[in-house]
Amino acid sequence: MKTHFRFRPAHFHLLLAGLVLLGFAFNTRSDVGKGKLVYKSGSKAFDMNIKSAYFIAGPDGFDSGKKIRRLIFTTNTLDEKIKSCGAMNCVDQYIEGLQVDLDAAPRLLYWISLNNQLVQYSGTAQNEFLTLTADTQDHLAGTLKFDQSASGGPVVDVTFDAKLVKTFTKAR
Repeated sequence: MKTHFRFRPAHFHLLLAGLVLLGFAFNTRSDVGKGKLVYKSGSKAFDMNIKSAYFIAGPDGFDSGKKIRRLIFTTNTLDEKIKSCGAMNCVDQYIEGLQVDLDAAPRLLYWISLNNQLVQYSGTAQNEFLTLTADTQDHLAGTLKFDQSASGGPVVDVTFDAKLVKTFTKAR
């Protein structure tokens, strides 16, 4: 016994609607980040494909009365680890990538942690290297692009769309 299936326009519309909904679900993730982080340390070079971007907020580590916003760019997912942390600095141990503080100084403060934190580098970048297309209390989106390789720093080129994951009350 053979069963014949005829593809009808109604089937096509159902399939198309399902694909649109699936695409919408992926585009509304709160940790979308993509791009590159390239860094050379001595004889070792790191070329990372950024897959996630996270947005957290809380007190500055040097001035607890000052609130800062931090973007985290990484290759791994950190949602549950961030949510389980009681203080902002708790998140640092999980990061394989780049962190950027937006409100801590007149310039962007950043640091990279690579190779299970055996390789670290920190620096500052001009605010103009960060272009925000969304800038609200609970949502940051845009691009971060700079090249500090001539002075021993990283090359960063990322696009991101990150919703606030957590606001911390303690820096440490």
